[in-house]
Amino acid sequence: MNNVKRKDIMIRIVVVLVLGIIIWNFVSYLSDTFIGKEYNPLSHFIIALITTALTIILIQVLLKSDKISWKHLGQSTFKTNIFSFLLGFFLWTIPATIGLFICLSFGWVEITVHTDFNSLLLSIFILFITVFFIEALPEELIFRGYIYRYLNVLFPHWGTIILQACLFTLFAYFIGAIYSVEQLQFIPGFAIILGVFRAISGSVWTSIGFHIAMMTATQILGPIHGHFDVNGIFTLQFVAFILLPSVVGSTVLSFIYANFNWSKKTPLH
Repeated sequence: MNNVKRKDIMIRIVVVLVLGIIIWNFVSYLSDTFIGKEYNPLSHFIIALITTALTIILIQVLLKSDKISWKHLGQSTFKTNIFSFLLGFFLWTIPATIGLFICLSFGWVEITVHTDFNSLLLSIFILFITVFFIEALPEELIFRGYIYRYLNVLFPHWGTIILQACLFTLFAYFIGAIYSVEQLQFIPGFAIILGVFRAISGSVWTSIGFHIAMMTATQILGPIHGHFDVNGIFTLQFVAFILLPSVVGSTVLSFIYANFNWSKKTPLH
């Protein structure tokens, strides 16, 4: 690859990163101006739809300018995308459930429930759809889709994973998502995990499935929803929500996609 082409690719990556930051801050401005700080499921859902719509428009314009198709961004047939999504979803859900049971059994975590089953189920469903549109889909399309694909033209998978994690952390900082030491520790690691899942499976939908499962579970346990009181939340998140799903998920994917080459670079055409 010549220097001109390399320069063009880096420009594209910077452009989508900057425009992504602008979109998220614009949506945050809309939310603060017209909805306010108080959490409301319907308002949150509307903001989520706006976020995804703007992201898809952005990527569509970029792809048209680049003269490439969506299939270059870790996309496949509808059936394959659904399989990849469910694979990512269950590679988080099953180990996380086992991890939750372990944490409760050893007394590392205590959870008190303050709701009935039907209300909880409805709340989880609404949150699941909202998380899909406000972060899992748009963030994965930008970082494990567009940015990952272009980085992988220049760098092998292992280098691409590290670089996209750095860019995702930078993005998180500029949209105000790094508001504590815990977040600074969590976000780069989460981006690396998502990058590994996307790399090995070859599908952005695997990382979308993993992303939505983890963040829905993490958020539903939060005090803002009022369903649970959790004692030992950091232990639960590290052991059950991060450590076990990451280790088990990457191991399972390595068996499924045994021929994956960490050193491979993938040309656009």
